[in-house]
Amino acid sequence: MKTVVIGLDALDFRYLNEFADATPNLQRLRERGHEARLESTHPPWTGSAWPSMYTGTDPSHHGVYGFFAYDGYPDDARLVSRTDVDAPTLWDYLSSDGDRSVVLNVPVTHPADRIEGTLVPGYLAVEDEPGHPAGIRDELSDAIGEEYSIYSRAEVSDDSAEKFDGYLELIDQRRRAAVELLTREEWELAVVQVQKTDAVFHNFERDERFRRIYRAADRLVGDVLEAVDDEINVVVCSDHGIGPVTGYNVHVNEVLREHGFVETTDETDRPTIGTEKASLVAGDGSGGAESSSSPADDTADADGTATDLLENTVRMGQRLAARVGVEPADVYAAAERVGLESTLLRLAPDAVKSAATESVDWRNSRAYCADGTRMGVRINLAGREPNGVVPQSAYESTRDDLVGILSDLETPDGEPVFEYVCRREQLYDGPHVERAPDICFLPTDMNHLVSSSLYGRRFVSVDAHNHKLDGAFIGAGPGFADGDAAPDRFSLSDVAPITMGLLGRPVPATMTGTVPGGLLGHDVRRRDYGDVSHGRTVADPTADDGEVTERLEDLGYL
Repeated sequence: MKTVVIGLDALDFRYLNEFADATPNLQRLRERGHEARLESTHPPWTGSAWPSMYTGTDPSHHGVYGFFAYDGYPDDARLVSRTDVDAPTLWDYLSSDGDRSVVLNVPVTHPADRIEGTLVPGYLAVEDEPGHPAGIRDELSDAIGEEYSIYSRAEVSDDSAEKFDGYLELIDQRRRAAVELLTREEWELAVVQVQKTDAVFHNFERDERFRRIYRAADRLVGDVLEAVDDEINVVVCSDHGIGPVTGYNVHVNEVLREHGFVETTDETDRPTIGTEKASLVAGDGSGGAESSSSPADDTADADGTATDLLENTVRMGQRLAARVGVEPADVYAAAERVGLESTLLRLAPDAVKSAATESVDWRNSRAYCADGTRMGVRINLAGREPNGVVPQSAYESTRDDLVGILSDLETPDGEPVFEYVCRREQLYDGPHVERAPDICFLPTDMNHLVSSSLYGRRFVSVDAHNHKLDGAFIGAGPGFADGDAAPDRFSLSDVAPITMGLLGRPVPATMTGTVPGGLLGHDVRRRDYGDVSHGRTVADPTADDGEVTERLEDLGYL
């Protein structure tokens, strides 16, 4: 039974409800099918979540916990690729039976696997990443009348209007490419993903722009449905949700430094400049979001000299940086690029000066937060880390200390920072648990951000949009059961087993996800598929290319 899975990154019911008038196709699917909140992985980020969707396993079973992989320390990290995902995908299982799939724009699918069917890689691949079979991107470009792209025009531009127009153009191109592949190829399974339903919330502020992106994604959904038979099963899902974050940017390594776990160094490369940094220097303090005026515009009339203008710009930049949670080290690096570093250091408080030139000394620290998106703390353990300083005999007592410190951590308002703090074994049981942080945590209500940078203070107020734990699932078609017996919340890793069931196939025994009771119209059994070949790539991974790093910077991940 054919099944199409449409992945809309960060799709969230709060915005599906708010933008109901702009999403008629999704609303009709909701009316005739099943919907549920979809609990994401820990951590709930694109790099680890989409592999969980397409393998049906949690990160400890597929091995990817974020955007970066490293065997040693964070400064040796590289961007993840398909070669890091150590589990078969949905399309691998179909290929093992000789059946064909179409896979378009799914994150972390580069370099492209040699599958039965067609695979065009998505997010985290470099722009010119080839697909499978050879020449497929050229064929797509000819069919849609323009060069097929992974990323949008003006993707990393500071021009808000150009960036947004590029988002809309890319979704429209994705729509036409999906229809082309679905109508011309033979397939049993199709998986199509849209990334900009997430990026728009990271880079813009107005609801109207969110609405327009949802409308564009809904048009894609509608055209995909028109391109396939009415009797085909349809799943729409997201890797996590999205929503307002009004709490704090929590500088975990500052907390750990205060308790003697983190050592610092000034012998490090300058930090990369993310979205907000270029905007501050260019005079748009919103970090890619819409703004009625820039810092320079606000001060140009009041101060006549160039020196006063620069100093006032820096002051305004500092205030804006604190508002959006930009790290002082990043602001310093941006100022340095345009010759403002001496002015910035003269104006900045001592704590900010120190933070602007200090970073975590990964090799000499006892424990550290390697990356805010990993939502955990790694212990620099002797015999495991290359330069481990914590003896094996002190591992459990160190974990006890870290759990206690972070569990007791409160915001300036006296509220718990974390919903939970736990040992990694309480979340994971797979063969790749060693890649996970030793201590894992989740911000309360996902209303705080986590930073691994040093700042000179624990908390900075934040007002932004960011990931939420629950995404969205919508399913419709002949494979789904009638009635409302299915649960209204299940796991992202359940999507792959559900899809296998919709395809009329047993669920692989290695999948950690399950088919929720009452969701499908037939019983689904499990089966040992044996050694299913996966990761049969057509090229070496190129995802550590600088262009991809810029794209992560654009989303504020670096």
